[in-house]
Amino acid sequence: MDGLLRHYEKNKEHYSKPETFDRRILHSIEMGWFILDKYYTMTEDAPVYAAALLLDPSKRIRYIERHWPESWHENAIAGVRTIWEEYKTQPETGPAESVDEVSASQKRQPNEWDALLEELEVTEDLGDSMDDLEDFIKATPIKISGSPLQWWCHNDQRKTYPQLSRLAIDILSIAPESADPESAFSGGRRTLSWDRERMTCENLEKVECIGNWLREGHIQKTVHGGMGVITDTGFDSGGGEDSDVNFD
Repeated sequence: MDGLLRHYEKNKEHYSKPETFDRRILHSIEMGWFILDKYYTMTEDAPVYAAALLLDPSKRIRYIERHWPESWHENAIAGVRTIWEEYKTQPETGPAESVDEVSASQKRQPNEWDALLEELEVTEDLGDSMDDLEDFIKATPIKISGSPLQWWCHNDQRKTYPQLSRLAIDILSIAPESADPESAFSGGRRTLSWDRERMTCENLEKVECIGNWLREGHIQKTVHGGMGVITDTGFDSGGGEDSDVNFD
């Protein structure tokens, strides 16, 4: 929406000049601006939109401070913090450790020597004092090659920000408009034919979602560990491998 507003601003300025003045285009711009401004103002009451901007590694808090009215800043960020409070207390469910990492961590139990070294430790446990959301949104924005959702789906991000990555994936997975979800679920009748009506609504939803995710390249078929979110969408979705998905 910010891009559309910027487009209206530039063209209104252009067609207001004497040498390029066009009353009809200006009227169209004003009508479009009126409708867009109506929905743009609603974002002040929708923390999810602000969360999508703050969790975009190429935008973060700098984007809001630069492009949003100052009177909106406090409420927008406070709304995102409220959502974050629900996620930060959830148990960590980051990417599974590799075999090497697990074997190394289970190699031996701490002994007396380890206890002596721990007494000499000068580092601090920042687990309670750190806030991943604050650290992330206040960091310098970076350029990314893919979408923000793809960036957060990388194992590196999910390992660094276990709870925050879950929030980001939940927020950034929301479709900006209803056309795609409606299209995805319109195939429900083909899946749930008249002779297969014993399938539960929950399983039908899972089948339609997984089918859409496979077509879009968000997950891959594998016989090793079920289906997992991936960031590289260039996989072969053809046959040959079975999925480990359990619909129960």
